[in-house]
Amino acid sequence: MSSGEKKIAIVLVAILVVLVAAYAVTGRSAKTEPNDYMAQMPAMPTSAGGAGSAVCAPMADPPAGGVPTQEFGAEGAKVEIVAALPITHGCHVQTEAELKKAYEKHPDDVHLVIYDLFGKEGQEYVRAHGGQRAVVFIDGASSFQLEGRAVKLEFLEGGSYVPADIVPIVEAELAKS
Repeated sequence: MSSGEKKIAIVLVAILVVLVAAYAVTGRSAKTEPNDYMAQMPAMPTSAGGAGSAVCAPMADPPAGGVPTQEFGAEGAKVEIVAALPITHGCHVQTEAELKKAYEKHPDDVHLVIYDLFGKEGQEYVRAHGGQRAVVFIDGASSFQLEGRAVKLEFLEGGSYVPADIVPIVEAELAKS
């Protein structure tokens, strides 16, 4: 192999490594359909277990059209929280619990709406707000700084956030209002 061919081979290997690393970090393409997203779950580690664990196991008999939307508190509260979570698939149960915990700690100051990501209302909500993903918006934002680190309340528990981040973020937002 000539030195020119060796250089080309090294560049191609470097590009391959970068592409594999990018795929490992993102986990899926932006064009993945919702059902494909859930099919990829077993390969994606979380602090609460993968899709095959008891924490993230599909409901035995999921309701047609998804789990009904849950709403707590009054509209116009100091902090508005809207979450679209894959409840039908049994995922994000810790996130759901932490959201309810934040509401229970501040029932007069929090309005909380939880959509099933795979229900009709949840699909409409995420389509209107930027794609197909599990997401929690607190006062319209899903990205925060918490104790000097970036926290993004999107995709998988244990990925760019841990469920225990939610109550401190809500309390920080309440302190701002």
